[in-house]
Amino acid sequence: MKFFKRRITSIILSISIVITALSAVHMPSVNAAEPIVVVIDPGHGGSNLGTDYLPIPEKNYTMTVALYMKEQLEKYQNVQVYLTHSKDIDMSLKERAEFANKVNADFVFSLHFNMSISHILYGSEVWVPSEGSLYSQGYSAANEFLIQFEKMGLFNRGIKTRIGSKGTDYYGIIRECALRNIPAVIVEHCHVDHSNDAPYIQSPEKLKEFGVRDAEAVARYFGLVSKDGKTDYSGYAPLSVPVPSSRVYNDTTPPTHMSANLINYDKTGKYATVELTALDTESPIQYYSYSYDNGLTWSMLQPWTKGSPTITVPISMEYGKKENLIFRAYNLYDKSIDSNVVRLPNAN
Repeated sequence: MKFFKRRITSIILSISIVITALSAVHMPSVNAAEPIVVVIDPGHGGSNLGTDYLPIPEKNYTMTVALYMKEQLEKYQNVQVYLTHSKDIDMSLKERAEFANKVNADFVFSLHFNMSISHILYGSEVWVPSEGSLYSQGYSAANEFLIQFEKMGLFNRGIKTRIGSKGTDYYGIIRECALRNIPAVIVEHCHVDHSNDAPYIQSPEKLKEFGVRDAEAVARYFGLVSKDGKTDYSGYAPLSVPVPSSRVYNDTTPPTHMSANLINYDKTGKYATVELTALDTESPIQYYSYSYDNGLTWSMLQPWTKGSPTITVPISMEYGKKENLIFRAYNLYDKSIDSNVVRLPNAN
């Protein structure tokens, strides 16, 4: 019987979770007698447009990518692929989870595109369940998606959980699937409202590539083999993720420390080199930005070097006298903190 099938008895499932907690979740080998069941959920639909920052609403993009993903996944052996819906209809999150439950899904992948209120964020991210083996499976699968998106040149915004006011998963598709013991993740391919990401959704070729890479991520995670035998992931080992002992909460606080130290300043007033240090005990630092007009305007977000608390950055400013520089660091959940004010040598 397959590892992920929910018809397994509750006793066996409990034992499985305990054993997994002692080590980590690993993908099982594919059982030829019982295919993997993948449900693709094109986000939004019908009157629910999704992000409508652009003339074409998000629901159109998610359906396009979902169809390409399904087509590509069906090139593999031993996998059954379903869409929660293939027409532009209204469908509640509960109905989507119920559909997945009806077809005995091993995993639900909900496809989306992103937008930020401030329009300053860019890159790809994946939201996962916050508890137990669902978290471990979700995190491992999410990692495969982000690997694919980084290969496309997109910024990796990480793997995240979000808890609602009731202490359960905030996002409905994740929460409804968790109630039915189905792993589910929300894949945010990129941001539609940022110049870094916009070319990825304005190109039919890139939308197709998203679908193909989504399928690639799933094929690698489940260890699939293509029908023509040319692609074989049966020996591939996805990221092994320990089962958490308690719910994994999202970080709701800003970084704890941010400091800036001037290393060099060009006398023309156009260039500076600054050493930045930012610390956060709960989540990694993700971006930084700077202002040379006392915080009236800020630069575009710049990637922070992953895993490094201290980085040295070159700053390019417009010509003219500048008095100071201020820096801002953002963590995984986009919470920010400002640095000390760096006084420039030509200040009065």
